[in-house]
Amino acid sequence: MKKDWLTGYFFTLPSIILLVILVIYPLFLTLNYSLSDMSLTSSRYLGWTAYNKLFGNKMLPLVFKNSIIWTVLVVFFQLLLGLGSAIVLNKPFWGRSLVRGIMILPWVMPGVVAGMVWRLIYDPQLGLLNHYLKSLGLIDQYLTWLSVPGSAIYAVIFSAIWKGFPFSMLMYLAGLQGVSTELYEAANIDGAGKWKQFRYVTLPSMQPIITITFLLTFIWTFNYFELIYVMTGGGPAESTHIFPTYVYDLAFKRFRFGDASRFAIFDFLFLLIFSLFYVWLSQRQKGAEQ
Repeated sequence: MKKDWLTGYFFTLPSIILLVILVIYPLFLTLNYSLSDMSLTSSRYLGWTAYNKLFGNKMLPLVFKNSIIWTVLVVFFQLLLGLGSAIVLNKPFWGRSLVRGIMILPWVMPGVVAGMVWRLIYDPQLGLLNHYLKSLGLIDQYLTWLSVPGSAIYAVIFSAIWKGFPFSMLMYLAGLQGVSTELYEAANIDGAGKWKQFRYVTLPSMQPIITITFLLTFIWTFNYFELIYVMTGGGPAESTHIFPTYVYDLAFKRFRFGDASRFAIFDFLFLLIFSLFYVWLSQRQKGAEQ
């Protein structure tokens, strides 16, 4: 018995070592940097008072607001588009496999490539968007979508929805195929229409997969980097910065490692609290249903 116990620890030891090297150590290193005023040329230990600088930084409310707007809109519309597409693609029709393959192309495309493609689409002079809007008579002059603070963040959000919704679609499609047909047959016998079948059969059956997909897309979107950085670089006038882009900007362009670490720790704690709350809420709902 003791030998089996030691064997189990022996086989899990490499994973534990990798976890410490790749996750635990960098996390504590970032926390240590965040307690100092470290830059490329100097380092001064400030202790926990260093976080007074974070909460006094005028960029924190802007970055936090952008991160929330960016995450909520992207996740919400990815959920709607993903669920709607999954329902359509779950129905049998000619060429369904081909359509499924085409629909996942945005998701498999690298984020950098997708960002460059959307920069071309939004280009004021050469972009397809301005060309078609002007051809339809919807605009009088070409718009600079990514150069105006009011429109840049929403232009990037639209691109992110397009890029990420196929993942939600695939998850919901797998969930739909797991819903028992006997439940639909029973609902039909009871006279339930399509909407009631969706409301009382489809959604409850898919709740676990919707919960997991929502949690994953929320965390990934909140920490998404390459698309928004390639399209705007956080501009114009730093109006599209979210936490990952601003941390990168502080650390690797301005070399203010202390400030970057404090923003990174704030980002980490927010996601940790959200994840724990969401898991607790899901477990509570699951317990109530049982």
